[in-house]
Amino acid sequence: MRTPFAIAVGLVLAGAPAGRVAVAADVAPAMMPAPVATASAAPATASAAAKAPLTPASTETPPARTRAAATPVAATAPASAPRPVPVVKPTVAKSQPPAGVLREPAPRPVTDVRVQSRFAVKAKSAQLFGAAEYLSRGDFYNSPGARVGAAYYPVESIGLELQIAHYWSSLNAEGERIKKVFGLLPDSHAPAWMFLLGGRYSIGYGKLMLGGLGGAIHFEPQAFIHAGLHAHDGDVGPSADAGLGLLVFLTPKVFARIDAAIVYEREDRSGGPVNVWGTVPSLGVGGTL
Repeated sequence: MRTPFAIAVGLVLAGAPAGRVAVAADVAPAMMPAPVATASAAPATASAAAKAPLTPASTETPPARTRAAATPVAATAPASAPRPVPVVKPTVAKSQPPAGVLREPAPRPVTDVRVQSRFAVKAKSAQLFGAAEYLSRGDFYNSPGARVGAAYYPVESIGLELQIAHYWSSLNAEGERIKKVFGLLPDSHAPAWMFLLGGRYSIGYGKLMLGGLGGAIHFEPQAFIHAGLHAHDGDVGPSADAGLGLLVFLTPKVFARIDAAIVYEREDRSGGPVNVWGTVPSLGVGGTL
């Protein structure tokens, strides 16, 4: 049974144009109270709605509201999926070396020997030398002298040598005064000759750069010891010396020698045999054969 509101709407629609009838028909059911339907009636209602004839479309252009309602939901463009945000990796700026500095160190040469070869070689060679020296024993004599010798080096660091020294001895000022005042002479013997045989050992090897010479000086510190005989103003007895020296190479074949030795001699004097000690500084030059 229709309600009074539905009858009134129907009368209004009767006088409306034909093109608006479909809209009114759609609106009217929406305003009608919904009937109470059971669960069993739901399928029947759905099948009846499927078999209902379609209302012919009007020739007039429906309003925008009607077109929007008639547009199927499927036509709506799907929402676009969010684009993945690219991951930007942080870049670390490499520090640049300062100007003038090599980017990579130069490779070191591969070698087994990193020590410079010797400037002069002594092994299996002989040396000849001459030197000027002074013998001081505290015996009232001035004893300048000269020494000559030869050395042979079977190995680089050890040499065997023979030396002969001669002294031109004379009374010093105190000896001359005693001779004039008392007419006496010292009971010591004036040094004359010395014959020594011994060895020399090279402790090390080095070189030194000195400004103005235009090159390096090559040298060897040495230690030596000798033993032999002396012949001093008619007295013959044992003699020996030991000390330190410096062998300086001016060229590979020419050298200079600086020696400082302590000398021991045993003499026969008026009171009997006496042990005499003295010093001998020496400066010489020589060459390698």
